[in-house]
Amino acid sequence: MTGRVFFVRHGETDMNRRECLQGHIDCELNEQGIKEAQHSARLFEKAGIGFERVYSSPLKRAVMTAGIISGGQQVINDRQMIEMKFGRYEGMPYSEIDEKMWAFIHDPENVAPPEGVEPVQALTNRTGEFLSRLMADDINGNVLVVTHGIALRSVLWNLSGEGERSRVWGLPIKNCIVYEIDIENGEVKGLRQAHELCVTAESDTSKAF
Repeated sequence: MTGRVFFVRHGETDMNRRECLQGHIDCELNEQGIKEAQHSARLFEKAGIGFERVYSSPLKRAVMTAGIISGGQQVINDRQMIEMKFGRYEGMPYSEIDEKMWAFIHDPENVAPPEGVEPVQALTNRTGEFLSRLMADDINGNVLVVTHGIALRSVLWNLSGEGERSRVWGLPIKNCIVYEIDIENGEVKGLRQAHELCVTAESDTSKAF
């Protein structure tokens, strides 16, 4: 691949609004989330950015966001970009999450996951495989990838140097945040948060889980 890849977190859902862990629960965008995705689409359009290809996690909130931002282009669902699986914690309000789960969320590289929760190594492996496939593909141009809070952090983990990796788990990842990378002949040449393309979602209290 030679071009630029834009990684975006989905817009707001009712579970985000209620401060609950979503994981693999298949929520749709709420009214605010649709507005955020529409705002994101306008920012990309204003910047003159179109997409040669559009990928998304298969969950509805990501697919809806990808469709809105891309203006209705074909969305390729890719299960490797789905959110971390939270097991019995899915649907649980943040206020009810136990200390063991919070410890894992804040330091997943050094704290073992509770039973039934996807290990961080599995998450970084699958998002890393997606990146490898994307970089090896015969694409020239811009690519949009819509995913989730912790899944996006794992993408950043894969793209960061060894000394920078541990910091990504604490990054604030709001709804419709945008990170971009430049790829030249299958090699990553740069990684940055595209502030000019990010929707400022002040109502987002989801902590990106």
